[in-house]
Amino acid sequence: MKIWNFFPREALYECYQCARCTGSCPALEVAPAYGPRETILKCLNLGHEAVVQDEKIWLCCTCNVCEDRCPQKIPISDLLVALRNSAARRGNIPGKLSIAIELLAKTGRSMIVHQLDEMRAHHGLDPLPPAPVEEIRQILKKTKLNEVIDF
Repeated sequence: MKIWNFFPREALYECYQCARCTGSCPALEVAPAYGPRETILKCLNLGHEAVVQDEKIWLCCTCNVCEDRCPQKIPISDLLVALRNSAARRGNIPGKLSIAIELLAKTGRSMIVHQLDEMRAHHGLDPLPPAPVEEIRQILKKTKLNEVIDF
């Protein structure tokens, strides 16, 4: 399924390459070769397949700063979310994210917390309440993540 079924290609043609989106992107601090403008250009010039194969689409933190700064009001975060969904359907999910999703399905948390409980006890705090694992698994199944990641 193509990204253009979920996101209007015409919206990207409104981009006049001012780079405000890229200049304000916090992901650039950890990945200087990344930027929303790069993704827009790649979508327009190379197409859907080239973009969903690129792991850089997972660098976006969906903070929406790019949209706030865009003078053309292009919904860049929506585009990136749609691209990620398309990539995930193809099994193109970074390894660390796959591990976090598996852990979430098994424990109800996206990180190992046994040390966190020890730290909480040290500070006089109660242990974390149990996570609703079955409810989380149902959500993951409804989003069809169980078809991409085994858990």
